[in-house]
Amino acid sequence: MTAAAVIPGLVGCVSQPVALNTVGPAPLHHDSFGPEGYLKVFSDTETHVIGDGPAYYPHTGYNVYDPAGKRVIYVANHLGNMDETPMTVSMPSGQYNVVAESSSYGRVTVPVVIRPNRTTIIRLDRSGRPSKDGSTNSLVRLPNGEVVGYGGS
Repeated sequence: MTAAAVIPGLVGCVSQPVALNTVGPAPLHHDSFGPEGYLKVFSDTETHVIGDGPAYYPHTGYNVYDPAGKRVIYVANHLGNMDETPMTVSMPSGQYNVVAESSSYGRVTVPVVIRPNRTTIIRLDRSGRPSKDGSTNSLVRLPNGEVVGYGGS
C-alpha cells in the first residue's frame, strides 16, 4: 500500500510540489501492541553560540497535523540552546502530517504513520543513514536522494 502526499516547494523558484510516500517505523519481524507510538524528527538545525563558547546546533521545532489539517502538537525539538538531540515524542497511533524544516528543501510536509510501541524516524538534516533494520527499497527519499524515513505499510 502506497500513500502519497505533497511537499510544497518553498525554496528558490521551485514551483512544482514533490510527492513522497508515507514515512513509518522501520520494518520489524514482529509487531508490538499498545495504544501509542513515538515520533523522532531530525529537522534542520540552527546555530547558537553562547558568549565565547562553542557553537551548538539544536534542531528546529515542527508541527504535527491530523489528516483534516488540525494541529495536534508543536514540538520544540530541543530542551535548550545547547541540546543537539531531537526530542522523541509519544503520540497516539494513526496517520499525521509533519511540517518541519529540511536542510535541503526548507519547509516540507511529510506524511507519517505512528504505530503502537514503535518509533517513526524522519531525517531532514543530513545527520545519518537508515538503521540496518530497513530495506533500501522501503526508504522514502527527497528528490536529491536524501533519506527521510521508511515507507509505512
